Amino acid sequence: MRKIWLAALVILLMVLGSVPGSGAAAAAEKQVLRIGMDELPVLLDPASIEGLDRDKTTVINALYEGLVRLDKNGKPVPGIAQSWTMGTDGKTYTFKLRSNAKWSNGKKLTAADFIWAWKKALTPGLKSGNIFRMYYVAGAESYHTGKLKDFAKVGVKAINDNTLQVTLKGKYAYFPTLLAEPEYYPVSQEAKEAASISNGPFQLQARTNTEIKLVMNPHYYDTASIRLSEVDLLSPLGLNSENATAAFVNGQVDWAGGGNTLLDYKYKDTVAASYFLQAPYASTYYYQFNVGQKPFSNINIRKALSLAVDRKALKMAIPAYGFVPSPIFGSRAQYRTEVSDAAYYRENLSKAKELLDKGLGQEGLSELPPFTVLVNEGDDHAALVKRLVKQWNDKLGVTATIKVQSWQTVLANRQSGSFQIARAGWSADYNDPSTFLNYFRSDSADNDSGWSNKRYDEFVKQAEQTFDSTKRIQLYAKAEQLLMSEAVMLPVYNYVADILRNPRIAGVYIDYDGSIAFSRGYWK
Repeated sequence: MRKIWLAALVILLMVLGSVPGSGAAAAAEKQVLRIGMDELPVLLDPASIEGLDRDKTTVINALYEGLVRLDKNGKPVPGIAQSWTMGTDGKTYTFKLRSNAKWSNGKKLTAADFIWAWKKALTPGLKSGNIFRMYYVAGAESYHTGKLKDFAKVGVKAINDNTLQVTLKGKYAYFPTLLAEPEYYPVSQEAKEAASISNGPFQLQARTNTEIKLVMNPHYYDTASIRLSEVDLLSPLGLNSENATAAFVNGQVDWAGGGNTLLDYKYKDTVAASYFLQAPYASTYYYQFNVGQKPFSNINIRKALSLAVDRKALKMAIPAYGFVPSPIFGSRAQYRTEVSDAAYYRENLSKAKELLDKGLGQEGLSELPPFTVLVNEGDDHAALVKRLVKQWNDKLGVTATIKVQSWQTVLANRQSGSFQIARAGWSADYNDPSTFLNYFRSDSADNDSGWSNKRYDEFVKQAEQTFDSTKRIQLYAKAEQLLMSEAVMLPVYNYVADILRNPRIAGVYIDYDGSIAFSRGYWK
């Protein structure tokens, strides 16, 4: 999590206690991967994922596959659908399913299985925190909320066993990416319980309160790419270990961290640096200005505070200078490799002082009145903001009070506009820049900044309907540039997952959403 630990690891042990011992060697020989999770997911229904349930996503993504899957770079590639075409209206997609697509029981997977699963996920009144990802389909939201009674009027139709047609309520260039999300996965109509029959690279062999055992699905269409014969997801309770970190140190698991499992840093002095990995995922930590309230309605004052921040001195893993984080896919590679944030706010103290004086003059002030920064409890938020406020005080002579509240109270104050500056964060709902840049649209229910800009709205809406991926990313770049040039928010850092893993493990990585992607993994 912190660079301090990484630096300390350089002088730690050259070997890692029992980790390279017989347990890891035996697992490697059999191509078995043992992952430690502090808590194992319970319900493995693809439509049951709530919010940032990364451990459940980890398991479900191994058991199921949708029409489309994402490769290791986040690019949408053919999954159960071997190909698809888009109609001239930009809203109708026709998917051709693979002829060898089967369930883990060997039975053929058909277009009707997708329709059955989508209808089940959209059951009126059924609560699912991420079901909004299906609302792009025509009639899906109306059916889920009970306004539309006939599912046959929802925009999904089986032309035949191997052909599925989907009609959207509008033009969304990133729709194929959405199809890689669990809500869109097929579910077997014969399954007695969730995950007892699956269609992904792995199938469920056994599960208890302390272990989920997955084995390679012999009926998966791409078994040639699956090299792990077994993946065991293990709870520390079943290993008589304190937590997943301790299980790793004891050689009981080959991987700990990522998903919803956090490392226990009291074990840092027993771990060699070669076993440690920091993996970024698509989440940005930032501070939100209330641009509808003086003095932060003044753009020069906002810019001054942004330019005065030395993010590297804050000692977070990945300093953020834009809103969109690096794991988000762009047109051919990750967005941040195509759209550099180098032009955004790096520290420039002389410019910060100049803009602060200018802003104060425009507001008729001789100095910036003391203001309050709201942060939520836990996770060292108060410690971080103290370092930030100290920079402002030392460099600009401004004074700020820190107020710690519950996360629910901070959210309520942001939504009601009862704040000056408040801690905020945003994680990707899917792998596309729009999941971040849609946030600040004027019609966004999430936008609590008080900022509204027609040019910004036009850039984002135009990008949404632009199917040339290069041009679309250029439009998003213009939107983000405008957002940052007006200092609407102050990005601080991008999140990373701290990982302990045997260095012989390859092809296993942290996906954009923080889940663990291991389906194409193997032991070297």
